[in-house]
Amino acid sequence: MSAGLSLDDVTVVCVTYNSAAILETLAGTLAPFRNVTIIDNASTDDTAAHASRLIPLAKIITRNFNAGFGSANNQAMACVQTPFALLLNPDCDIATADVQRLLDCMQRFPHAGVVGPQNWRSETVPQISHRDAFFKPANCDSCAVPDHVIKAEWVHGCCQLIRVSAFREIGGFDEVFFLYYEDDDLCLRMAKAGYECLLEPAARNFHKGGASSAPSLRTDFIKRFHYARSRQIAIRRYVGTGAARWHLAKLLAASIPATVLYSLLLRRRHAIKWAAWGYAALTSALSLDVMPGRGKTHTP
Repeated sequence: MSAGLSLDDVTVVCVTYNSAAILETLAGTLAPFRNVTIIDNASTDDTAAHASRLIPLAKIITRNFNAGFGSANNQAMACVQTPFALLLNPDCDIATADVQRLLDCMQRFPHAGVVGPQNWRSETVPQISHRDAFFKPANCDSCAVPDHVIKAEWVHGCCQLIRVSAFREIGGFDEVFFLYYEDDDLCLRMAKAGYECLLEPAARNFHKGGASSAPSLRTDFIKRFHYARSRQIAIRRYVGTGAARWHLAKLLAASIPATVLYSLLLRRRHAIKWAAWGYAALTSALSLDVMPGRGKTHTP
């Protein structure tokens, strides 16, 4: 076996979007790493400027156009010169010892393209971090924390150690997914290319969840829209046109009454969710290129 891998063999890549409020915590997580790239997706809260001040050794890339999470990662990954990259959401906290465990796992399994840690909401509350492909029946075993390295069809995209050569071989993220399901698609294409996606439960990552960008009703609508849009694309790609049309029809039929009902009940977040899902279904049905949250919003 070759010499062991070290943290110098990995570049941490973080995509930010209106993440200024959590940058101090992120700065502490990233401080031990020599190779850090932060790519800001056209934030309007001076995230890039705050990142430059708080994480002075990081390479900061600012984008004038928000083309999505996968697109930003692809741009950052094109600059990576180490053999491995840790794709890390800004609301994650992972210790260097746990990154080293991911690297050790990657070395033990030379055909691995992606290795993910077990994610935790707190010290005692785990997050589902692996499962079968999204189009397969849910497996309750995914809720349990395994006691050994396992192969999975999906590992959570909030924290993934990536073999850079494999990432480039498959063409990186498919940028048709603006937000959500890009990690499903990446893992499935890795497997198709002959690479394994693994979960290393000995590595722990603490993921707050939903805190990567400043919360607001507008942000909630945008996220819900893109979740529904990306799911529709993924179903069409991996299950078939017929299944995608049926899913679309059900969503269109349910969205209006659900939006009205939850609006009358003054349950705003549920109303926003169904309104966003319905809007995504409508634009998909009409083949409209309507993308909330996309476009030139800020010039750092």
